[in-house]
Amino acid sequence: MRVLYFEELPSTNDYLKTVPFEPFLGVVALSQTAGRGRRGRKWLSERGKGLYFSVLFPPLKRNLTLTGLAFGYAVYKTLTELSPSFYLKWPNDVYINGRKIAGILPELLKERLIVGVGINLLYTEKKLSNLTHRATSLFLEGIDFDYEKLVNSLHKNLVELYRKLERGEFSPALFEKACPLIGHEITVIEGEKVYNALALGIDKEGALIVETESGIKRLFSAEVSVREVK
Repeated sequence: MRVLYFEELPSTNDYLKTVPFEPFLGVVALSQTAGRGRRGRKWLSERGKGLYFSVLFPPLKRNLTLTGLAFGYAVYKTLTELSPSFYLKWPNDVYINGRKIAGILPELLKERLIVGVGINLLYTEKKLSNLTHRATSLFLEGIDFDYEKLVNSLHKNLVELYRKLERGEFSPALFEKACPLIGHEITVIEGEKVYNALALGIDKEGALIVETESGIKRLFSAEVSVREVK
C-alpha cells in the first residue's frame, strides 16, 4: 500500500479522482488550497497544521451513510491509540471534550471510492475560533503524536475497515458504543426544518433512529446535521 506525499494540493480527494486506479493508494498533502468537508464546507488546511489524507478504494455496494460510519470509526480507532478521551458524533466526526478534531469526506464515483480525512494537529485557539463549529487540535488538547506513525496507523485502519465493509462484517454497534449522542436529546437540522428529537440508536444501514413528536424517523447523513441539546 503506497502513500504519496505532496507539499501542496488543491484537495487530496480531487487528486485521487485524476490518477490511474490503484487500490488503497494514499495521498498526503502538507497543505490544501481547496480542502473541503461535508456539504461543501471549506476545511481549514494550513501547511503542517493538520493531517490532510485521502485513500483510494474500489467501490462498495454499501450506502454512503454506512460507509461513512465505518471510516469514521477507523479515524476514531487511530486517535484512541493516542488518548482514550476521543468519541464519535454521527455520522462520522471525531470529538474530544465537546470539540471537533477530525472529520471525513467519502466520495463515491462510478469506478472508485475516495475517503478523505482531516485531523487538526497543531492549530491554535485563535485560528480555530472563526469556524462555525467548536473545534480543537491535538496541540490544544496536550496530546503528543508522531506524524508518520499517525499516517501509517490511519492508512492501516482505513483499509481494515474497508475490508470489513466489503465482507459485510462492520457492525454499526461499534460506532454506536463510541457515540454519546445516543440516548440524548438532539437538534436535527433537515434542510430548512429544525426540530428536537431523542436519539435512540443506529440501525444496520447506518441510519440514526430518532423519536420525534410525530413518531420514529430514520435519518441519513446526506439529509441532515445533528447536535446535542445543551
